[in-house]
Amino acid sequence: MKENIEYIEDTITLYLDNNKEVECDILAIFPIKDQHYIALMPQKPIEGYEAGEYFLYRYQSDGKNVDISDIESEEEWEIVEDKFEELLDEDEFNSMK
Repeated sequence: MKENIEYIEDTITLYLDNNKEVECDILAIFPIKDQHYIALMPQKPIEGYEAGEYFLYRYQSDGKNVDISDIESEEEWEIVEDKFEELLDEDEFNSMK
């Protein structure tokens, strides 16, 4: 889906297959077993996507370079989505204290 990414502080610019540039906020980077994942939220609505829809990707970084890739299987996607939603619930609970 992505041709290139650019990482600046708490945002990533995705370059989609159609060369469309999408600026995204980083919502979370989290591990599941030996793999890290990243949750991104577009800063502006994207045609064809619902408002508030977030993106989940596999994530790797060596400290200088960031690489994200698609989650290939439906099973992996469900595990990652469940974990991210759990993190959102924890964050919401903690902000209520």
